Amino acid sequence: MNAYTPTKNLKIIAAASLAIISDIDLSAAVPAATHAPIVLPDLPSEIVQRDLLLPWQRRKIMQFIEEHLTETIKVEELAALTKLSKTYFSRVFKSVYEESPYNYVLRRRMELARELIVETDAPLSEIALDCGMADQAHLCKTFRKIFGTTPNYWRRSSQAVNRASEPRRSHTSRQETSSARFN
Repeated sequence: MNAYTPTKNLKIIAAASLAIISDIDLSAAVPAATHAPIVLPDLPSEIVQRDLLLPWQRRKIMQFIEEHLTETIKVEELAALTKLSKTYFSRVFKSVYEESPYNYVLRRRMELARELIVETDAPLSEIALDCGMADQAHLCKTFRKIFGTTPNYWRRSSQAVNRASEPRRSHTSRQETSSARFN
């Protein structure tokens, strides 16, 4: 007899124990229990759901990523925050956010870089370091991959849009302003 195949008696005992858990009365049909389908009780949907992060886990992850965006963020750290294994966390994260943890963090860094490029006149090398990138070349390569344009082109085009949206003053008001500065 194979050690991995239970005997008929053990199958009946296993089926009977499941019957007790699932409130099915198998006392009249014990010999037929070996072929009967096993029906488990309905569990609350919160327990049965798979590949989802709970709200507290999502909050912790997003808060941690935003606070440490300029630093190295490891998947192990994120998994430890959620009390999940590294591989299971990666799978669950990808099913919830539709991208891997690494790509999510990289995209958030590029969004921060895009904001800094538009709002400041800081050199790209400084912005790269502020966004947790290794250097300017790394920033440019990743920025182009995500947004389809270079950071310099993004800066120039956003400045052109900002200049075009500023209200134009008439020639006389500019003269009055410049004469008021010298008086």
